[in-house]
Amino acid sequence: MKQYRRACRRSRIFSRSHRLRPAAVLAFVLAVSLSLAGCTGSGQDRNTNQGDGSPVASATAAASAGASTAAPAAAATQTPGPAATPVPAAVLDPAALQPVFGFAGEAGKQILVTRDNNDGEEQMQALNTAIGSGGQVLTISFEQWQEGNDQSNGRELAGNLPNLSGYVFNVVGGAAKPDETYYLADSSAFNQAALVTVEPAPAEAEQLPEADPVRSSIAEAKQREIMSAWKLASLPPGRELYLVQFVRQNQDMLFSLVLEEDGKLSFMDYPAEITGNAYSVWRVDDGGEVIPQMFSLLFAASTADGLLLGINWLGAEGINSFFLAQSGESFRELDIQYSRYTSPL
Repeated sequence: MKQYRRACRRSRIFSRSHRLRPAAVLAFVLAVSLSLAGCTGSGQDRNTNQGDGSPVASATAAASAGASTAAPAAAATQTPGPAATPVPAAVLDPAALQPVFGFAGEAGKQILVTRDNNDGEEQMQALNTAIGSGGQVLTISFEQWQEGNDQSNGRELAGNLPNLSGYVFNVVGGAAKPDETYYLADSSAFNQAALVTVEPAPAEAEQLPEADPVRSSIAEAKQREIMSAWKLASLPPGRELYLVQFVRQNQDMLFSLVLEEDGKLSFMDYPAEITGNAYSVWRVDDGGEVIPQMFSLLFAASTADGLLLGINWLGAEGINSFFLAQSGESFRELDIQYSRYTSPL
């Protein structure tokens, strides 16, 4: 130790008071470097001797140092990236719907929007899509305004289409179903991705049995006995649309369209009061009864609040088409309607 201190003092004094030849300088630098290395090494020995200098402790310390160094890297590789932004579900905006309906001709190649006057051609030229018959989507193109003639019988039916006044559209590719009602839209304002599959119930399907749990739930929700109940359609995933008529209470009549989803029920109620003619309650000559053959779906679509249903209601004198918008446990009827006069001759 004394020799080490003397060597250090000599190196400091020597560097201040002597000039050396180049070779000597090189030798001197090497000597000083060795001396300083010895100084550093001696300091390390003192620090080590103050603790546990055993090989096991050294190895443990080294392993710990290695683990602490590697841990951040491992953590970095395991850190999850930013969560993927969920893709919003496609929805239709009911406020964007326009009151434009038509019906298909006998060959399914034309759709007529009946009008008395040619004052809406600009609006018609923007329409390029027809939706109907359970959600069938057709591409259409505006053809022309058509003047009516004296051969018309006044019925909005396929066979009378060439004789009625209105706007004629051609079906581009595919074919419409003859005599079916279609809703016409501008594809830029009608989100087709929001359409929901419609699976109509078989035409001759039996009523829901009295023990059916859905029937029981509907009766309990309304606190009213059910006279008849049918399934109208399935709307995947897991939604069913029902037509339910309740037992008459004095002069009060009621039927409902009911959507069931995961045990939850949403109602569109149609109450009526018999004031004289019990044979025409909701529609002319309906006999005070509703049956599944009276109803069909134009289409169904998702909205921000639930489902939108386009409904056709067949009566003795014509077909009424309208929209129902779901909101919570009920539906509301939009102020967009169409009535086709189809009374038999």
